[in-house]
Amino acid sequence: MRKKTGHLLSFVSWGLLGVAVSGGIAVANDYPDKPIQLVVGYGAGGGTDMCFRALAQSASQTLGQSIVIENKPGAGSSLSIAYITRQKPDGYSVAALSTGGVLNQYLIKSTNYDVNKDLTPLSMMAQYQAGLLVRADSPYKTIHDVIDAAKAKSISYSTAGVGTPQHLTMEVLGKQTGAKWVHAPYKSGIEASTALLRGDVEVMSQTAEWAPYVRDNRLRLLTVYTDKRMPEFDYAPTLKEAGFDIVAPSMFGLVGPQGIDPKIVEKLDKAFKIAIDSKEFQNCAQQFGLMVDYKTPKEFAAYIKQTADDWGPVASELNTQ
Repeated sequence: MRKKTGHLLSFVSWGLLGVAVSGGIAVANDYPDKPIQLVVGYGAGGGTDMCFRALAQSASQTLGQSIVIENKPGAGSSLSIAYITRQKPDGYSVAALSTGGVLNQYLIKSTNYDVNKDLTPLSMMAQYQAGLLVRADSPYKTIHDVIDAAKAKSISYSTAGVGTPQHLTMEVLGKQTGAKWVHAPYKSGIEASTALLRGDVEVMSQTAEWAPYVRDNRLRLLTVYTDKRMPEFDYAPTLKEAGFDIVAPSMFGLVGPQGIDPKIVEKLDKAFKIAIDSKEFQNCAQQFGLMVDYKTPKEFAAYIKQTADDWGPVASELNTQ
């Protein structure tokens, strides 16, 4: 009898496992059957917010469900990434991932996640393009003018947050040249730009939310942090051309909590890949100076790791919090 009972229990166990597995497949096949939350770690109106809204509009049509943007700004987008790591890995809570969200785990001691272990990379759509700017009426005409002035006195500069590539680039530049900076972090590129326009800071180091202000001659672009010059602003040299061996890391992608079903990952990746070609996103990318650079989930995971490996030590040296 015990043998028979054992066989019966074994049969029931395998039966329940089969139900669980088939249930998981059914959930993945039916996904999505309700709205999806997409968390953006910067304030409304900036390039990250606006361009993810454009992507979400197109991706929602492919997926057949609405994608609701929720802004959770703070700590260079780390608050939003910490939030997403605590959500269920069911594909209904995803987040924008930028470089600040990757590197703040090295910069801020209180950051309680590991991007290589606690996230599921879903899709990368673009790279930010950043640069150093002053007001049009500033006496500084080149990056060397700014550095020379910052050697004589501290110069304040704005960014969209601690741990962002534009923040780390300035810190590396300061170490290489002896320039003295005072960092003024804001919650979005628009706020950082407004601070410069008002004269609250002397310089801005920021991704290209500044493009409209350069086009209308309110701001002056001195240098860019990309490997090559930006086509629209090709008069501005790269940092490398200016004599500094620095290229800022950059990513504009989508992640979710660790453990999302591969079939759901595939659906999200496909929807956002299609959205890249939408008129709305292409217009937004042009407006805010994004460079389209699609990567698959596997490629995106490798890119996140490489960014952490290359720039994590730089951020760790600045770890004071």
